[in-house]
Amino acid sequence: MFRFLLLLVLLAASLPAQQPNPAQPEPWPREFKARPVKLKISDDTPDGSRVVTTRHFRMIAETRIGRQDLARFARVVESVPQLIRSHPLPLWARHQKDVVEITLCKDEASFIRAGGDEGAVGWWDGRRGQVLIRADYFLTPPQPGNSRLQARPDQGLLVHELVHMAMSGLLWRLPPWFSEGVAEYFSVCHQGDGWYLFRDLESLIRDHLRHAISRNKVGDKFHLVPVSRILNLDHQGWIKTSQNQFNGNAYLPYATALLLVHYHFHGGANRRAITEAHLSSLPKRSTATPEFPTEPAHVIEERLVKYWSSRGLQLVFGEK
Repeated sequence: MFRFLLLLVLLAASLPAQQPNPAQPEPWPREFKARPVKLKISDDTPDGSRVVTTRHFRMIAETRIGRQDLARFARVVESVPQLIRSHPLPLWARHQKDVVEITLCKDEASFIRAGGDEGAVGWWDGRRGQVLIRADYFLTPPQPGNSRLQARPDQGLLVHELVHMAMSGLLWRLPPWFSEGVAEYFSVCHQGDGWYLFRDLESLIRDHLRHAISRNKVGDKFHLVPVSRILNLDHQGWIKTSQNQFNGNAYLPYATALLLVHYHFHGGANRRAITEAHLSSLPKRSTATPEFPTEPAHVIEERLVKYWSSRGLQLVFGEK
């Protein structure tokens, strides 16, 4: 009898090990390559613009762009919904329109007339469900002063605005530092023509920031907008902050936001799990923009300074 009872105990103890393990977080992608895109290019428009139609987008080019370039841009824009839908974090909450319009405005005046904000080069209009891009900037973005390379279209600008489109159902529930930081994160990962690289992210971010915030370097240190300020901005405050940065560098708040998103995505499994749980809970929340779960600003700043200093990026949070 004793041996029989002992056998039952051993069997019972072994049962949990035979149960399937709880679902583990999906692995982070190492890279992503967009699938081939079916598209149609129309030249016979009354105003002379070219129109590119794909599954999710209708792209209007007000300036002359070659068909080969338009086909590449079509692959870039279609890569975003493919990527965000397949991403392990629940970021996909696209706009209700089946086909989103993208206008490559010929210049700043055309961009503003269409609804873009003065001083911006890209704009996601959630109310109208359209993306506006300043083609003059997009096709020939500024280059470093010592660069001898020919300027190439800033495909990352397309990615940034279309990430907003892909997350549009969540944007009103997210602080701007997170939504802008996520858009920049995928923009930096994009290596061209719908190919995204997620390995060696630290090098990609470091090299990107060295160029983007080079005007805000004193000695060997890059000066950024403080984390405490970025965490407390609403959407109007974000626009105002980007327009009023020292040395006129509107990218500075985006730089801090990019580092914050990298911190929450890659700062350990627990921090990522908390971020994922918060994103998953948003559709059920009654608060318009619930508080984002994070740590005190001074703690984050100390960790960012220490982390990036060992990776070739010396940071200071505050004005010069």
